[in-house]
Amino acid sequence: MENLDKLVQLITDRLLENLQDGPNETSVYLIGKDRTDALLVENGYRVVNNCECADAVVVDCLTLDAFLRIASLCPANEVESNLLTSLLDGKPVYVSLETFNVEQYKHSARSRLYRELVEQKVKLEKYGVQFYRENQLLSILGTQLAEKEEAAPQKLERKAASPKGKTNLITEAKLQAMDLSEGDSFVIEKGMIVTALAKDYLKRHKIRIVK
Repeated sequence: MENLDKLVQLITDRLLENLQDGPNETSVYLIGKDRTDALLVENGYRVVNNCECADAVVVDCLTLDAFLRIASLCPANEVESNLLTSLLDGKPVYVSLETFNVEQYKHSARSRLYRELVEQKVKLEKYGVQFYRENQLLSILGTQLAEKEEAAPQKLERKAASPKGKTNLITEAKLQAMDLSEGDSFVIEKGMIVTALAKDYLKRHKIRIVK
């Protein structure tokens, strides 16, 4: 009976851990074409309609006039306002060079006018816009996701507090990773859920639980 209880606890812990650490899709606000939408979805990205809840913004379908208005901080419609708001919020904004292609005017426009266009592009880069070629989109988004994961803490600290409003699931595996020793204390803070097997681990190793 005792073994059966431990088996149930183990299964419960694993289910909870899987729910807690499930796949975390990067959400993308797209101002672009249907094929770009399909490409992102096929590669595990979640395309959203609200720029406020997006992790990144991708633009591959916008007029040159729109970019010039954004560079001048004078958006003329909701799409342009969303793009400017994303930049103001510090979100990564990726713009296709095929969309904002000033090079096409290099030989046709007067030199002064062409220089003005190039300066507007530089201004957008200073605002935070990152330009990419069409075949670079997935790699540049993948790099952003990897940097985000590297910035996250790799393991719990002994007195790690849960992020405000979020649940922090403490499993036996996480306790083992903390390398606690006999006589140490483990602080259970608001938002923490300690599984049954984790509590057994603390008792077996004579680690004091502080609430």
